[in-house]
Amino acid sequence: MQNRVVSSLIYIIIGILFILFPLYILPVCPHETVNLSTATMQGQVEHVHTGVGKIMKCFWTGRAEVGVGSLIIAIGTLMLFCRKIFLRMGLSMAIACISLFALAIPTILIGVCDNQMMRCNMGAKPALVLLSLLLFIIALVNTFYLNKAARRSIF
Repeated sequence: MQNRVVSSLIYIIIGILFILFPLYILPVCPHETVNLSTATMQGQVEHVHTGVGKIMKCFWTGRAEVGVGSLIIAIGTLMLFCRKIFLRMGLSMAIACISLFALAIPTILIGVCDNQMMRCNMGAKPALVLLSLLLFIIALVNTFYLNKAARRSIF
């Protein structure tokens, strides 16, 4: 029981960090918007278009990592209520795979801005990579621990 509670709380905390890092702690570049207005003959603004502008790659990386964090929180919550050791081991393996996916988002799949001086390259990308590696290591350790505990309970 102790492993179930501790490991699920660790997964939930790391999932929350996956949500908070790209949004608040070390934020990615903001969504740039350009206001375009259509003027009439007398110089008055008729209507304003917003939301037109360049969307940086790191913005989408941040959004994808929020989704990954939500998935990690959901699996951590499932692990909290799951009593079967083999199911918890499977959920830990799933989190290990998800952590590799989370690692690939800022490095291979979507990426971040090309400028090395942007705050997404200096803060968000290294933080997400380290958080993904930490999650992978924790999930592997938990999987091996649960495998060892399952062997002890069978024999």
